[in-house]
Amino acid sequence: MFGGVGLGAATIAAERATGRRVIWSSAQFISYARIGDTLDLKVEMLSAGRNISQVRVTGTDAGKPIISVNAALGDRENMPAHQWIPAPDMPPPEECSPQQMWPAQDAALMSRLDVRVAPGRYGAVPRDGTPSPDGRMVLWMRPRDGSPIDASLLAIFADFVPSGLAVAFGRRGGGNSLDNTMRVATLVPADWVLCDVRISAAARGFGHGAIHMFAQDGTMIASGSQSAILRFMDGP
Repeated sequence: MFGGVGLGAATIAAERATGRRVIWSSAQFISYARIGDTLDLKVEMLSAGRNISQVRVTGTDAGKPIISVNAALGDRENMPAHQWIPAPDMPPPEECSPQQMWPAQDAALMSRLDVRVAPGRYGAVPRDGTPSPDGRMVLWMRPRDGSPIDASLLAIFADFVPSGLAVAFGRRGGGNSLDNTMRVATLVPADWVLCDVRISAAARGFGHGAIHMFAQDGTMIASGSQSAILRFMDGP
């Protein structure tokens, strides 16, 4: 199971259980869920205030712990809003090239996502072992089936930070997520999401990075961060 799918499912379960919109949700990946497994999600209400609910969601397969998610949900009216981080200077998606991220998984998740990159920029580079100068990868992404952009899809997009590790090192692979935290600012109508992945550092066999996600009009809709186990495929 792609980790973002687990976080997305747990986040939607938390929203349905509380009737509130997610502010942030953070997953710890404990084990792997494989083809044929069934992920059972249990929502535990930790606190239910006037504006904010705090919950824990546990995902298990036949009693085996797979994922643990903590989340806060709610809204506060009549408060100021502003955005300080601008969207990156990126050509529109129709001027970018389709990008195949994980060929081995095309029959599953990646076949359902339309991913575009700008040629010669932000990750559209050969994987020849030369590290990126800035550890940055910028992608346009959308679901091919026209599904609306909601918290579950943003959780999936947020889980592309390990793919940024491959770009940062100029190698095939990336990493297995240890955690995945998503913070939702505001959802606005969007057909595409611009995902700005920035790898900050890698050491001791682990990599760390963050992502900011923007609507087509430049509105920042969500952000996220992750640590991952470095894994690379240097063979053919």
